[in-house]
Amino acid sequence: MPTTGAFTYSNPRVIHWGAGSIAQLGAELQRLEATRIGVVTTRSLVESLDRLRVRPAATVVIGQHAPTAQVRAGTEKAKSAGVDCIVSFGGGSAIDAAKIISVQLADGDGRALPHVAIPTTLSVAELAAGAGFTNDQGDKAGMRDPRLMVEAVIYDAELTLATPIQLWLSTGIRALDHAVEGFLAPGEHPFNDVMALEGIRRLFDSLPRAKASPSDVGMRTENQLAAWFSFTLPGASAAGLSHTMGKQIGARHGIPHGVTSCLLLPHVMRYLAKTMPERMQLLAQATGVDPANRVEELIASLGLPQHISQFDVGQTALRVAAEELANKYPAADLLGIYLAAL
Repeated sequence: MPTTGAFTYSNPRVIHWGAGSIAQLGAELQRLEATRIGVVTTRSLVESLDRLRVRPAATVVIGQHAPTAQVRAGTEKAKSAGVDCIVSFGGGSAIDAAKIISVQLADGDGRALPHVAIPTTLSVAELAAGAGFTNDQGDKAGMRDPRLMVEAVIYDAELTLATPIQLWLSTGIRALDHAVEGFLAPGEHPFNDVMALEGIRRLFDSLPRAKASPSDVGMRTENQLAAWFSFTLPGASAAGLSHTMGKQIGARHGIPHGVTSCLLLPHVMRYLAKTMPERMQLLAQATGVDPANRVEELIASLGLPQHISQFDVGQTALRVAAEELANKYPAADLLGIYLAAL
């Protein structure tokens, strides 16, 4: 193992967690000297905005996969309202849209508006200095900018109880995907390895218990902590094969991020195991013998989708996706993974 290395830790400056931690939002807004708040959320949460205990100057509603037209409209609405801080309340699409809006409203010195994220899923978009969106052609795209990193995160499990349990659990598998792909990423990353293995252990333990007791706030907090631990190497995780293949079919066919991880992660793991058996053996410390099978069994036990065909996507569309994505990996290999998940 190399005796030297470098690691740049990138996380929001402040992370609050635990039931009732939404009470910290006021203090965070005061610290950021925010007076006119723009809230970015989803349609299903608009009626719950009073739980944030703030009076927004503008409210922006974002749909699944953050369509760029909605992001543009949201930017104009926030600008017209003169907002000086963004609060996102929702899952990855709302959070990513809020990040982009905060950068597009940068001041004359290029400083983005401060952004406080209040996630209601386990996709942990709030932990990365990147943002995904759906372009005008309907394809998934993304941007990276250090200014996209949020100022603070509030993990209040009480605010997640309205999140449907299937959405909650599928984004939990997304978190598992982050941990696995970060662990299997090229290079040496000892800090991330420790956090990823612990995140995997916690997800395997707590996701089934959340399914058994969806209203257990303490268990949802455990899920949130595990998801946080899963994403200490966000760039490498987001560039992993399962993520990349999932993005290729997700926005185009209306498949949520968490579900694409349910469909593809075990098959990607089997493919990668051929070239990195030692890493897979280490991964087994957290999952048990045969990590790919254990992940597949976990997804099945949670009652989550496991077949691409459930979303009316056939071999022709998968062949196109594989050919468009081929670069580091041959199109034939990628198509083999897609077909295994079909």
